[in-house]
Amino acid sequence: MKQKIKDFSLVTIGSLVAALGYNSFLVENQIASGGISGLAVSMKALFGWNPGNFVMILAVPLLLICWIFLGKDVFIKTFYGSFIFPFFIRLTENIPTMTHQPLLASLFGGFILGVGLGLVFFGNSSTGGTGIITQILHKYTPLPLGVVLLITDGIIVGISAIAFDMDIVMYSIISLIVVSFTIDAMMTGLHSSRNLLIISKKEKEVRQFILEKADRGVTQIPIKGGYSGYDKWMLMTTLSTHELPKIQATIQELDPTAFMVIMPATKVIGRGFSLHKDYRDSDDDFLVPM
Repeated sequence: MKQKIKDFSLVTIGSLVAALGYNSFLVENQIASGGISGLAVSMKALFGWNPGNFVMILAVPLLLICWIFLGKDVFIKTFYGSFIFPFFIRLTENIPTMTHQPLLASLFGGFILGVGLGLVFFGNSSTGGTGIITQILHKYTPLPLGVVLLITDGIIVGISAIAFDMDIVMYSIISLIVVSFTIDAMMTGLHSSRNLLIISKKEKEVRQFILEKADRGVTQIPIKGGYSGYDKWMLMTTLSTHELPKIQATIQELDPTAFMVIMPATKVIGRGFSLHKDYRDSDDDFLVPM
């Protein structure tokens, strides 16, 4: 029950934040930043339709399609967000526009809209709209999700090219990029980590340094040299981005010939990252708790 209340609150607050960013920056500047809300901006310019009413009316057939093609579970998760978001658009449509500079509007409007949608996604829901179409195409076609997103948002931007000049279209693309980046940053975290793979002839010294000086856990992986055929150990450790330069430099001092591969770790869960470090050794632990 607590989780449901939390999800309900996040979807409500997120929808309100998104609606505020939409009405205070994007609508009057005619910036169509993708999705049904972006399409509504073009429809207002072409036919004078109210954006809030347009989004709410279009939600009905899209939800019906969602029920048919995606099932009851997805429909239930999408239903509330599909109506609360256009409700808040309608409720906040008379708030003043914060700026009439299209570039500022596309940047700040895209950021606020992205924050709002990110909160909605944290609430395990969505605002429906083209997200429903995207899910259906991804499910029933071999197209990757990124391609499907590009197609759906590309169509929205294409329609905006009919309603507005190319300058506005380009501002809309900027806003769409900002929205996408903001949502991605909220979902994965701005402070991403790095996986560091190390093959060194001074494996023991490097391992000791990582454990004792760098205060990070390390995993030993048995490997065989493809050229030499010798059995070796490869070390793997996960670091925050600000730790990496110093640790990398120290390893190169210990072994100038060390072979290192650095890979992005978008999200890390466990001790030292999402959990506090725990120095009590447990026989049940897969890794020594560092």
